[in-house]
Amino acid sequence: MDFPGLELTIRMSLVAGPDVRVYVPARLYYKHTDPYAVQFSFDVTPDVVQWTFARELLDQGLTASAGIGDVKITPIGPHQNRLLSIELNSPDGCACLEGPAASVKEWLNKTFEAVPAGRESEFVDVDSFLDKLLTH
Repeated sequence: MDFPGLELTIRMSLVAGPDVRVYVPARLYYKHTDPYAVQFSFDVTPDVVQWTFARELLDQGLTASAGIGDVKITPIGPHQNRLLSIELNSPDGCACLEGPAASVKEWLNKTFEAVPAGRESEFVDVDSFLDKLLTH
């Protein structure tokens, strides 16, 4: 596979309170060298918050509530105008972001074209992983 990664840049709203939403740039990134995961980041200048979670979790969260613990993903609203809620929890705080589910679904489909579900292990470089693990 000769792609550096698949990226989606979208605008999401950071839910800051019951009636307070702040629009922030967000980014989803997928690379074949980490085929089970997606990287998610959003900019709350001066900081960029970054998370990595399972690609399968994101896929499940597009159609039904998914996740327990640190990351929860839930579809919101009618199918044609559906939003996606991504809730992140850590000891440092929590954040809830909402954005367009259709854009995320379209991007996620491209990741499955690049690395089909069930074939992720074919893209894992176990030797390289073990070398890094054993040298540190």
